[in-house]
Amino acid sequence: MKTVKIRADLWRLTPLWAVAGTRGSFGSCWLSLDLSPQWKVLSKRVTFFPADGSNAVCVVAHSDDVRVPDEVMACAGTASYVIDGISESGEVLVSARGELRIIDTADPGGVEALERTPTEAEQIRAELAALRRELRELKEAQNGIKVL
Repeated sequence: MKTVKIRADLWRLTPLWAVAGTRGSFGSCWLSLDLSPQWKVLSKRVTFFPADGSNAVCVVAHSDDVRVPDEVMACAGTASYVIDGISESGEVLVSARGELRIIDTADPGGVEALERTPTEAEQIRAELAALRRELRELKEAQNGIKVL
């Protein structure tokens, strides 16, 4: 597994670009975000733009480690990404852009992404469902009901 360390000072990323791996190396690259204090109170979203110009892929960042989506690793070239810092009201307050280089492989055949990345809405719905489950379990435990 490859980890690309990215430092975000407001609108500036260091490094501006990095090699993510080779075409088809699905699940092998993660961005490790080191965010300046201005970012800490914001929700984070990373939007990836694959090198082939296909649809952008959004990932809601629940931690400082973000997996590079399979859709990005499916084609060689220079992909870009944007890290957004989002306020509680949903307003994007800060953004920074970087690039990932995906190196071609000797295999001339096409490579399909292994797993489709859920949409931003699907990611948020899954997070809400998990929070609801946690809340229900806490309430049941508080009421003395055994949780299985």
